[in-house]
Amino acid sequence: MKVEPEKPTASFSIINRITYAAFLLAGIAYLVVKDFSMAVIFWGLGLVFDPFDTKKPFPQRPIYQIIWLIVHLSITLALVVLMFMQK
Repeated sequence: MKVEPEKPTASFSIINRITYAAFLLAGIAYLVVKDFSMAVIFWGLGLVFDPFDTKKPFPQRPIYQIIWLIVHLSITLALVVLMFMQK
């Protein structure tokens, strides 16, 4: 008996992608108005909604996904530093 791997449900994946994009765009909007504290919040929350296949472990993902998420995290951490420098 052959067991096929589970595929992520399309609706959950689409909801994650839409929510991720919404938080990313909100963070960019707050960057434009130079409100770094709100930008950090939205960019940090955006990482919660992983837009890629959440069933795959992080090291087994394609390299472009790993790079994308690490860059996103790096920008979020840079925003934290900017937020504290702004005060």
